Amino acid sequence: MRIAICDDEAVFRTYLRDILVKDSFARGTDIQVAEYADGEALLAALEAPDDYADVVFLDIRMPGMDGLETARALRQRGEKCIIVFLTSLSEYARKGYEVRAFRYLLKEEAERELSRVMEDCGRELGEACWFSFAQGHQTCRVPREDILYFESRKRVVVLHTGRESHAFYRKLDELERELEGGGFLRCHKSYLVQERYVRGWKGRSLWLEDGTEVPISRGYEKEVNRRLMLRKG
Repeated sequence: MRIAICDDEAVFRTYLRDILVKDSFARGTDIQVAEYADGEALLAALEAPDDYADVVFLDIRMPGMDGLETARALRQRGEKCIIVFLTSLSEYARKGYEVRAFRYLLKEEAERELSRVMEDCGRELGEACWFSFAQGHQTCRVPREDILYFESRKRVVVLHTGRESHAFYRKLDELERELEGGGFLRCHKSYLVQERYVRGWKGRSLWLEDGTEVPISRGYEKEVNRRLMLRKG
């Protein structure tokens, strides 16, 4: 998880970094933390092609561009990071809806409340952006937007992206229920495809963006045609 701390107080940035690292060790998660002294520096850093943040801890009261202005700028250019406002002033909370703030963290309660906030952030990222699965004793995750399709091979499901494949134990029916409403389309008892990567279909086959041909079984044909015609329309 990539975390950005944007706060004009260097002492508080160091303090928050320390308790973030402590919390990550306690929960067994990997984090990278970057620090910024003002909103302008944060916005400039996140313009780099390879730089992004999953979670931004953003001080509301800063000289120059304050936290609310910085958050608006992030949203206006399409950044979907989780925003956690840092504040000592509860009256600012009512303004968070404007920039889809995920949580507020009172500075004086940071050490006590951080673990709960990070747990919520991890859950939100897992549900919204990532697909998680177990391989042996490890939990792996893949960005959902990278998944082309899932293929069931008896008791094993193979996840295919444009670059790699991952095999794990799961039932495809369970995956279909888990991903319901997330843009995945069941076209066969052994295949679940990400609908937006379908580039064409005819008869009992559909073709994905990378050229893969996936079968459509009779039982799913009507729903496949309905969904894809709606999308085309």
